[in-house]
Amino acid sequence: MENVPPSKSTIALGVLGVFVGAFAFLAVSGVLPQANHPPADPAPSWMGWLIGAMFFGAGLIAIARGIWGGESESSGNLSANAPYPIRAMQGVVGAAIACSLAVLFTWVAFGPGPRHFSMSFGIPFLGITTSGGDTLGRAAFGFGAVIFWCVIAALAVRKLRSLRK
Repeated sequence: MENVPPSKSTIALGVLGVFVGAFAFLAVSGVLPQANHPPADPAPSWMGWLIGAMFFGAGLIAIARGIWGGESESSGNLSANAPYPIRAMQGVVGAAIACSLAVLFTWVAFGPGPRHFSMSFGIPFLGITTSGGDTLGRAAFGFGAVIFWCVIAALAVRKLRSLRK
């Protein structure tokens, strides 16, 4: 397959991702000013660190892809001319982002404390509407968490099988 040339726009998006992650780190660490009134149900600080790390890592992946290109436009793999440590970093950071999303969904669904969800949906032309509260919101995040963990397990099994060959 032909290599995709370096992309300045992909690098710029990566830099933006790194800045968003750094912004989250600064907010969680207290460097940035805080609101005068605390939220009604604050999330634990580790969630802010995790979200910051996900954006930071995704930014690094995008920068690497922008510099070294990929095997094709749709492939998630870096080209063969990318240094091995960079290709390994992409795999490790990508897996860490997927696991982090699963952890966040799991905490929202099953973690202690109240949750405040506001959602409603209706059936067009029938005038039927309903709204859901904490239970429906937790169930939705729980379903998402189960899906995330199943996909992660399937990918881990696939990777382990490919390593044995």
